[in-house]
Amino acid sequence: MRRSIQIALAAAVIVLSFAGIASAGQVLLSGSTTFQKRVLEPSQKMLEKKTGVSCQVTAAGTVRGLKDLMKGEASAAIIACPLDTALLETGVPPEGTYQEHVIMQDKIVAIVNASNKVKGLTLSQLAGIHSGKIANWKDVGGPDDRIVVVVPPASSGTRAYIKDSVLKGAAITANAYTTVTDREALDIVGKSPIAVALLSEGFVKANGRQVKVVKTPAMKRPLSIITRDEPTPDLKAIIKFLKSPEAKKLFK
Repeated sequence: MRRSIQIALAAAVIVLSFAGIASAGQVLLSGSTTFQKRVLEPSQKMLEKKTGVSCQVTAAGTVRGLKDLMKGEASAAIIACPLDTALLETGVPPEGTYQEHVIMQDKIVAIVNASNKVKGLTLSQLAGIHSGKIANWKDVGGPDDRIVVVVPPASSGTRAYIKDSVLKGAAITANAYTTVTDREALDIVGKSPIAVALLSEGFVKANGRQVKVVKTPAMKRPLSIITRDEPTPDLKAIIKFLKSPEAKKLFK
């Protein structure tokens, strides 16, 4: 029953509206929940004040956002992985039509249960864990127990990043538990001593008191706005503001 409710919630689009002044322009952004939470929500009021543009945000995942842009159903996409990686996930070749406007770099961290004695994981170990080749914690310095790999949904930019940058194109293990939200992943790892997940460091810092971040090599991915050809004047104003030092101070 709980799973059915989660899937229903995932199917429902999260819509966030920033009310602007009556004469302002309006744009529809579709895509990454990480971009929404880390960039747009904390800068909402200042963005509106500085640009005079109101934004409507459909936060349904990187892949959905890019598809909405391709179909003309969004002014721009907001994504949480490199553009080439996102295009690969949608099956569209990178032919130069889409422009990537990087707003910030987001660090990915590996989290385990607070009781797990593993202190660090190499990229090779993370790849082995996520592919299923490493299935027991004892193989990476932990207890003699199976590993439960927790991964984001298919529409997620984080999942696309894991497949491209951690697994180098290999498949995620069929035994992985696919979540609906980052919050669900955090809750599972917080309760299960055998679970592991890769999540945005910003989200974990804000919400992850019950989990432990283990040491890994640096894993970073861009959070970007994607436009089809040149951005409109309203989008240019939004991109210019979000790239400013003033805006970056607000990001979570």
